Amino acid sequence: MFGGVYLSYEGVEKIFEYLFEKREKEEKQHIEISEEELLKIEAKKVKSAITTDFILSIEIVIIALGTVITQSLPIQIIAVTIVAFLATIGVYGFVALLVRMDDFGFALIKKAQNKKNLLYLIGKILVLSLPKLIKALTIIGTFAMLLVAGGIFMHNIHQLHEFLHFMPTLLGEMLVGLVIGSLAFGAHLLYVKLFSKGKEH
Repeated sequence: MFGGVYLSYEGVEKIFEYLFEKREKEEKQHIEISEEELLKIEAKKVKSAITTDFILSIEIVIIALGTVITQSLPIQIIAVTIVAFLATIGVYGFVALLVRMDDFGFALIKKAQNKKNLLYLIGKILVLSLPKLIKALTIIGTFAMLLVAGGIFMHNIHQLHEFLHFMPTLLGEMLVGLVIGSLAFGAHLLYVKLFSKGKEH
């Protein structure tokens, strides 16, 4: 449940950043940032991504365990192990390939002898498509976090399930994820505001 709160918080935070902080980021791009500040920003992003992936992995394992909870212990262990293995290889393996996608593209461009070469064309497509692919995955990932979080609350709090039974399942889970995430994000903003005021005094 705490993992669900965190996932919904992360999803709402990403939506908030896109809607309200996009202009601020564009303005900051025109201001020179030191290498040390860039490293701090990058480290913060990496830490957030690792935490989110870790919690998502735990939630996947918990959901897998829930589907075989009535089975014998050996079946439970085998099922959870397989799911954990597939999730690790599938998710992190895909991310590793994605990170190296542009490097592979540049290598193909370098290897190609001219611009009419097929290798050059493939390399160029890989390099140019990476930013768009990352943007698409960010959007999909945000919705996935909200759906997983909403699903956790819908399946564990029966009153929610009964209250939203008239809605399609995915829509209900999305709504719950957005509401829980908004409450968590609002509480975080309030805490930061109060904490900063306390420091000033």
